[in-house]
Order: sequence, then C-alpha cells, then structure tokens
Amino acid sequence: MSKEQAAGAAQSLNKTITEIMEYLRDEKDRPNRKLRKFLREKIADSNLLWYGKGFNRGHRESFRIFHEDGQVPRTIQYECERELFTDLKREIILESTIEKAAPVKPKIKKPRK
Repeated sequence: MSKEQAAGAAQSLNKTITEIMEYLRDEKDRPNRKLRKFLREKIADSNLLWYGKGFNRGHRESFRIFHEDGQVPRTIQYECERELFTDLKREIILESTIEKAAPVKPKIKKPRK
C-alpha cells in the first residue's frame, strides 16, 4: 500500500471513528495507530449499549404486563423509533415470543433471625 493510500485509509477510519464516538458521546483519546482495532472496539461499545437498552426494555415491558394481569407474558410487542447511528433513524417493531412453561412454585424466603 502506498503512503497516499495509507493516509486515505487512515483518514477514512478516523472519520468513521469520530462519528461513532460522537454518537456514543465518548470524549476519550484515540490512538494514532491500530485504528481498525479501535474502530471495532467502538462498534462493540455501541452494540453493548444497545444490547443493554434491549434487555432493559424487555424487563420493563414484562413488568408492566405482569402488573396488568398478574402473569408473565408469553409474547411482548414494542414499537419505537431509534437513532441507530448519527442521523440514521429507523422505525423498529419488536416481538419476542417464549414457549409456555410449566407453572413454577413461588419460593418464599424466610425472615432472618
């Protein structure tokens, strides 16, 4: 790879890293070398952020539905619009279905003495 090509590739990676870091509101320093590895780490940070949001959303929806009818729902549906990347919004329709499980006997904790 020529010096011009390497400089162009680094410039492109830096631009993408900047966009991701702005989206994540990450103001930490970035390395001068191994930009591709750093970019992958930032993408992983973004994925982790959204994984956590999804987990929390599922928990909140289950809790809300449980309090409406006293049972854990077998199907959860949720519609929203999210900014998945800088200036990239998408409508998201989620549905999660679990198989019917056998009834579980609640465990009652005994008070400590």
